[in-house]
Amino acid sequence: MMMNKLATASVVLFIAACCLPCLEWQKAGQPNDIMFGGRALLLGWSGLFSGVYGWLANPFWVLALFFALIRKPTITSVLGAIALAIALTTFGVVGKELPGDEGGVTKTTIVRILPGCYVWLISMLSLAAAAILPGTR
Repeated sequence: MMMNKLATASVVLFIAACCLPCLEWQKAGQPNDIMFGGRALLLGWSGLFSGVYGWLANPFWVLALFFALIRKPTITSVLGAIALAIALTTFGVVGKELPGDEGGVTKTTIVRILPGCYVWLISMLSLAAAAILPGTR
């Protein structure tokens, strides 16, 4: 029962994160751009080409959610922990210069992590916790 509540909370938090600003980007000579979570979810896979791996947490989270729903706490906790660990790599790209276009002509930098990213991280944490907290098995 507790695992279902935490899994539900994780989904609600994930959806909320998609609706909140999550990253602030800076491009040379342009005003800063605020990226909302939904946009990060849709476009984040492209970061893989420039060494940004945080988006990969999402498939692990979906798998963990599936296993939570079929009541497999061990697999849920392992996949949830992997998702959280990958998601935490987002902090490592703050301040890192990234390509701003296909040709690498312009550069962009993540200058600040905003609330949506923290809500996304909490959604990852709550799903991992759903399987390991007492009363969830």
